[in-house]
Formats: sequence, C-alpha cells, structure tokens
Amino acid sequence: MEITYRIIQPAEYNIFYKLINQDDSWWAFSPSLGQLSACDWNAYCGNENVLSLGCFVDNAPAGLLQGIAFSDASRAMRIAVIAFREYAKIAPVMMRGAADWVFASIDCACMFGEVPSTNRHVMNLLQKTGFEKQGSIPELYWSDAKQKFVNASIVVCTPESLRKAKSDADLDI
Repeated sequence: MEITYRIIQPAEYNIFYKLINQDDSWWAFSPSLGQLSACDWNAYCGNENVLSLGCFVDNAPAGLLQGIAFSDASRAMRIAVIAFREYAKIAPVMMRGAADWVFASIDCACMFGEVPSTNRHVMNLLQKTGFEKQGSIPELYWSDAKQKFVNASIVVCTPESLRKAKSDADLDI
C-alpha cells in the first residue's frame, strides 16, 4: 500500500466533491463551510489562498486536507480534514502524513481547527495526529441530530506535537 500526497488539480475537484457527498460527510469535513454546491466547491478549491492537499492510497483518492492561512500576517493555518470511509482504519497514518507534508512544504507554524463536541471520531483522529485541545467555544455549531447548538473544541497541531504523536504511534506497533 502506497500513500502519497499532492495538491489536487482543478480536474480533480469534482472527484473529491462526489466522494464527500457519497460519504455524506460535509458535517464532519467542514462544519463552518457547510454543504457546498458543486460550483461553490470548485470556486473554493480554486481560491489561490486555499491549500487542497489530496491523500491517495495506491493512486485512489483517500482523503483531503484543506487549509487557509489565518491572516496574511500569520503562519497559522485553519484546516478541515476528511478520510473517506473506505480508508477510515488508516486515517491517523494518512493525517500524520498530510501534516508532515504541510510542515515540510509550507511556512506554517501550526494548524488549527474547530471540532463540534458531538464529533468524537474526528476529535479522536486529530488527537492521534498531534492535535491538542486548547479550549472550547460555547454553542459554535448547530447540531441537526441534537436540535441545538453544540460547543466546539479548538485544536492545534505544531511540528513538535506531530513528532510526539508519531513517536507514540511507533510505540503502538
């Protein structure tokens, strides 16, 4: 099994769009964006300020990390991530590889995101990747399942926390 990473090209935007829809995973991928139309998705992916890093397993699309700089005067990147259902078992390995790629390829001091409190799977994945909970924001996201606003955890990954997560993963082997 070969896992590779590369910036996805415009001809691939719709492939990833269809996979996110197929998994019905907009709520997990990016609750702040919500479900986008194909046209809006293509425009978002094509924005020069958005990194769309595809993860491929044996050349098949397996996941996506999207990031955007917090501001022009910042080295922090706000991210959204997804591992498609078929690859869920290797999601921590894929995500650690994507984080490695970001830190090695971009002048980025940290990646951060917000995770709805109801999304334990993504929180677990991010913690295995080196993201650490830094705090919470009360009632940040609407939960259709709970029919109320839910809190979100703020998570941050640095090169140091990624190294620790990789070291911990090596001990689990």
